[in-house]
Amino acid sequence: MLEATFLHLKGITPVLERKLWEAGVQSWQDFLARYQSGTLPIPARPEWWHLIRQSIVQLERGNAPFFAQLLPVSEHWRLYGAFRSRTVFLDIETTGLGERDRVTVVGLFHDDRYEAFVDGLNLTQLPTVLPSFAILVTFNGEGFDLPFLWRVFPDLPLPPVHLDVRALLKRLNVHGSQKAIEERLGFVRRESLRGMTGADAVILWEAYLRGETEALRRLLDYNREDVVKLRELMEYAYRELCRQLGWWV
Repeated sequence: MLEATFLHLKGITPVLERKLWEAGVQSWQDFLARYQSGTLPIPARPEWWHLIRQSIVQLERGNAPFFAQLLPVSEHWRLYGAFRSRTVFLDIETTGLGERDRVTVVGLFHDDRYEAFVDGLNLTQLPTVLPSFAILVTFNGEGFDLPFLWRVFPDLPLPPVHLDVRALLKRLNVHGSQKAIEERLGFVRRESLRGMTGADAVILWEAYLRGETEALRRLLDYNREDVVKLRELMEYAYRELCRQLGWWV
């Protein structure tokens, strides 16, 4: 999807981008060839040639910030396909929802691997890990996860692109909580974890603080399921948004 994107060119609107696609200009390489032959379906600007060539180079270099700065924030989701391997899925657990509540667990899922950061154990290591990724994916992260994390780490460095799956799914007219959406789309959780909620996560954390080590294991299992399913939701949202534009991935 990213290599078929032209919205980062100054003056290109969604209407003009679609006009390019419909005329067979469906990649940056197509654009360069048609620019050189003078057969673009729209009047060309000289700076477009240079920016498209630069885009090819920057994608080869894995320079996500380059595209994040040029693309409208609403279209940052287009980066996902190209930077999938450098994407991290994040979900947190807390002691509650109030201003005085704190983060207990931060779960990350990347490279098919789950990584947990636990308060009192290794939570302080989180700021050294997140900047290594190109894309951060959350569910309602702007409203929940990130504000909580900023209480712990006011200067927390984040990847250059943040995709909130909840907002992306709303564009597809899919609404609700993460678990409700999963059920609606047929993403089934492990039977031992079905029905668990954030309230259960609080109870498990309290049990862990009382010395019940098995409670922490179950809490991490629950958190792991959240981030694994978050990846499934992101894949669904990316696929469906591409299809809305007429692209099949």
